[in-house]
Amino acid sequence: MTSKQYHHGDLKTSLITAGNVILSRDGADALSLRAIAAEAGVSHMAPYAHFKNKKELIKSIAEAGFVEMAATMEAVAAELKASKVVTSAELVLAYGASYLEFATHNPELYRLMLGQVETTGRKIKKETSVSQLTPTESSIQVSVSPLFSEKTQKPFLLLKAAFAANDDHAEAKALGAWSMVHGMAALIIEGHIQPPKGISFKRFLAATIPFSKSLT
Repeated sequence: MTSKQYHHGDLKTSLITAGNVILSRDGADALSLRAIAAEAGVSHMAPYAHFKNKKELIKSIAEAGFVEMAATMEAVAAELKASKVVTSAELVLAYGASYLEFATHNPELYRLMLGQVETTGRKIKKETSVSQLTPTESSIQVSVSPLFSEKTQKPFLLLKAAFAANDDHAEAKALGAWSMVHGMAALIIEGHIQPPKGISFKRFLAATIPFSKSLT
């Protein structure tokens, strides 16, 4: 049998990596099980050992993108914490800037990430809320769609944890911050806005959010 009839190492990871190569090089329209198998150097039937169809494989590529994004956010936070005591506002700002960096440096992947999962799952229902805030008449109850897996929620959960350090409304504020950086990333990727030359994403983002004006 030829080498393509077998796989070596972690086939699932290899297929996701191959999908990312095609995505970056040729765009989402070029993604297919056959093309991904060929890029990974395996039989065209090999992907079916892990994925029932193309949709499942693409969803896994999107999930892996969220995991990678979260890892870059955590790395930036770790570097920041290694040099000083970090405030909640500084941590949120660092996460937001890292989010923008990742999204704008991986535009095709980012489009895929936000296109393969439910992104409009904000609901105000007591029985489905992820967190219940102080039980007063003015409490805000929010939730993230159950279609978001644990992996795809990672960047949001990091933001939530950063806000939670000193805020009872961490979930609502994290959703607002997430929505903001997502919208900003999408506008930059599509060429609708462009940060001034020579200005870092961190400084640009700091100038746009009230709680971090002192950081500009």
